Amino acid sequence: MTIARRKFLGLGVGLAAGATALYTAYKWRWGEPTEVIVAILRRRVGDLRVDAASFDRFATEYVDYRKDYQRQLSILSIVSLPFQYVTPYSWIEQGGALRRLEDNVVSLYLLSTDFFKNDADKSQPVSYLSFYDPYASVCGNPFIRST
Repeated sequence: MTIARRKFLGLGVGLAAGATALYTAYKWRWGEPTEVIVAILRRRVGDLRVDAASFDRFATEYVDYRKDYQRQLSILSIVSLPFQYVTPYSWIEQGGALRRLEDNVVSLYLLSTDFFKNDADKSQPVSYLSFYDPYASVCGNPFIRST
């Protein structure tokens, strides 16, 4: 028994659409809000010499810090897999919600590390220190230099 080419292609497209719908429904309901944070960090900061485990720690602390947006971040976990490789960042207008999220995540992560204390030297290993919250720890300004 042979299957016609059009039926084979239609079956393939149908299976791909069904798998995508199931994945989306699963992530919509049970997606982890930390997944999108880790995906953004892997893509935007992954070229630095960082410990990948620090991404998970930071993502957990970031979600705790932004409790009001936990549901939106859970829904955004649908696109966490493609966000590790590609982003619409350059196509989004300045001030767009997704662009602000990426900027906020990256800047808070870098402020939470010793990156700026090492003069933003990309060749040095980057160590995660603690979550940077200027309201909780006003003395932790990484831009102040002791002379």
